Amino acid sequence: MGAFSSWVDGNWFNVVQTVGIIGSLWVATAAANRDARSKGIENLLSLSEHHRELWKEMPCQNDLVRIFQPDADTVLVPVTVAEAEFLNLVIVHFQTGWCIAKAGGPTTIAEMKADVRSFFTLPLPRAVWERTKHHRNKKFVGFVENALTSAPGKNQRSV
Repeated sequence: MGAFSSWVDGNWFNVVQTVGIIGSLWVATAAANRDARSKGIENLLSLSEHHRELWKEMPCQNDLVRIFQPDADTVLVPVTVAEAEFLNLVIVHFQTGWCIAKAGGPTTIAEMKADVRSFFTLPLPRAVWERTKHHRNKKFVGFVENALTSAPGKNQRSV
């Protein structure tokens, strides 16, 4: 025990300093993890709020009823200004969700692909998408196009 006691007498400051540094790193890591979880919850709440705001008026607006009609004819009755404005907001909402999913948010890329596929295969959303995709983020456009061409349920590389 004498050698250990002698070593501690000569190196006590280094031991205390090392323990302090390791403890500080551990506390910083725990705080960063807590902040990341908190940010994820904040993102989810914000996205949910925007989703609710976006969709809450839809049932009351008669000029938007065609959006979910799978047999809507965009040649016979072209997309209206109100429909295009609403659908552009929805596309921006999709892009926000995609960004959050890419950053490791609570929504997964697979879930986003399924939502994109079900929504953008409808005639009106597809018409607005085709008309406006050239003005959007290229990576997001690639993601949407990949979602539209991939078969449901297949694990493909996300964009």
